[in-house]
Amino acid sequence: MRRYLTGIDWVINTLDYICKKKTGVGNISQIVLELDGKLNEAILRERLVKCISQLPILCGYPARALNLCPYWKIDAKTSPLVLDTHYLDKSSSTREIISYFEDSLNKPFQNKREHLIFNLAFVGEKSYLGMVFDHRLMEARGAEAFLNLLGAEEVSLAALSHPEEPSHLDNWLDKFRAGRKINRIFLRLAKTQARVLPQAKDNAKSKVRLVSFDTQESARIIDGSFKEAGYLMFMPFLLAKCVIKLHRIFEQKEALSKEYFIPVSIDNRAQSLVKQDPFFNHLSFFLFRITPLEAENFQLTLAAIKRQMYEQVSMGLPEAIKEASYLMRIAPVSLVKLLLDLLARGENASFSFSFVGESAYTADYFMQQKVNNIFHLPRVPYPPGIGIFFNQFKGKLNTTLSCFQGILSDPEIEEVIEALKNLP
Repeated sequence: MRRYLTGIDWVINTLDYICKKKTGVGNISQIVLELDGKLNEAILRERLVKCISQLPILCGYPARALNLCPYWKIDAKTSPLVLDTHYLDKSSSTREIISYFEDSLNKPFQNKREHLIFNLAFVGEKSYLGMVFDHRLMEARGAEAFLNLLGAEEVSLAALSHPEEPSHLDNWLDKFRAGRKINRIFLRLAKTQARVLPQAKDNAKSKVRLVSFDTQESARIIDGSFKEAGYLMFMPFLLAKCVIKLHRIFEQKEALSKEYFIPVSIDNRAQSLVKQDPFFNHLSFFLFRITPLEAENFQLTLAAIKRQMYEQVSMGLPEAIKEASYLMRIAPVSLVKLLLDLLARGENASFSFSFVGESAYTADYFMQQKVNNIFHLPRVPYPPGIGIFFNQFKGKLNTTLSCFQGILSDPEIEEVIEALKNLP
């Protein structure tokens, strides 16, 4: 049975097309494992070669069936393993280590079958393993689950060899109803134009900065979110903090008289389901509007985010986005881009935001080396070309600022980083 692409998969393919047109590099991200010990490079290479040979899905590419539905074409050909190894001085700072991984975020894949690139850095007695991945193939939690499988003592890939997805050529009335609901919501959201920062030049380089909190600092942030935002309101709490911190930058750049528009991706699947099917995209979105007046005050911003989230859950917005997106699959990605532009009335997001949540990597070790931390280094979609991303790993919280050169100056980047460091 073919692995048909869902409507959300096709939206992500369109986003990849847009990113390549603007920057020369597709919609990619990188996940990095910080290991307490030296990884055996020869065994790692052997395992990766075995994985690529046994999982032809890793080397597939989008194609279109006779029923006009896009699907992930899989055949016998595979791509060679790309594993870059680098030795850094044991005194290297976090910034210097991140800079090594940052370089690979600005390199396009070499052909349509290549979707993964691995980077291995040795820093004294520690190892850092990075995996650059194509978002058309997997999302952030899927990448975590895939590495969890790859690092296991007994690697079993058979269960992942033939993921199935039907064509979804049914229930058309439900899809059209969802489309009408989405159109009404976008009409309401588009009454005021979104605040955006001046965009970078085409083919600008992506830059990433990481802030990691230890267990105690992370616990303080989580406790603070419970007190200020309530139980299970960690995402709204973090988003409100980011709005407040970026608001000062927007004001300095005189992005005035408009509201912030922030789409937030969500994946509510249980960890067990992520591990069963780590491939492709299973997300949807919340869409938030924040006024400049609200952005002056944390409590007003938090209240606005919580209110809009409750409203969108009650009206079934995330489910409607998933359902309505199936209607776009018949069109090529170039036409889907135009449709999305029309739907959003030509608007760009103010910035990207994501909270991955607790990691789908649940093991304590990767190939016999203790995992100290896992963090994400996304290449933010362009536009908007700037975003803040959070993930958790066993009591530790990480946040990444990702932006393109020219959107923020180096002093402005440092200002945001210092503000993020003060989250506790």
